Amino acid sequence: MSLIKKLFVKKKKVKTLLDQVHEIGGKLIVDGYRILASRNGCPPTEAVTDAEIMATYSEVGTAFREASHKREEHLPAGTMNFIVWKFLVVRETMGKEMMDHHLEYEIEKYLREGLREDYRQDLQLF
Repeated sequence: MSLIKKLFVKKKKVKTLLDQVHEIGGKLIVDGYRILASRNGCPPTEAVTDAEIMATYSEVGTAFREASHKREEHLPAGTMNFIVWKFLVVRETMGKEMMDHHLEYEIEKYLREGLREDYRQDLQLF
């Protein structure tokens, strides 16, 4: 291989164990929400991609986790899963922009008043 090719050929990224854990965890999360949707006839439907599910999971989960730390509270994983599911429904039915506005509102409300009673559900995805 010439020197030019060696310099400019993209090297294959080696997956670390952590990368593999994230990949498997992401698949379990997506599959959990897909099973929930198919059993209950609700979002997320196939109109939402797996990547969008994971992006929503990350965005909403991070926002509520940070807010819970500010309140010096712990939100169990099942509660977080339920909250994310509620936001997946908003994202699919009203759009990403509306979900973003709703997330901002709900975080401010949580910081002021505590977690809404209807968010206190335990949703086990796997």
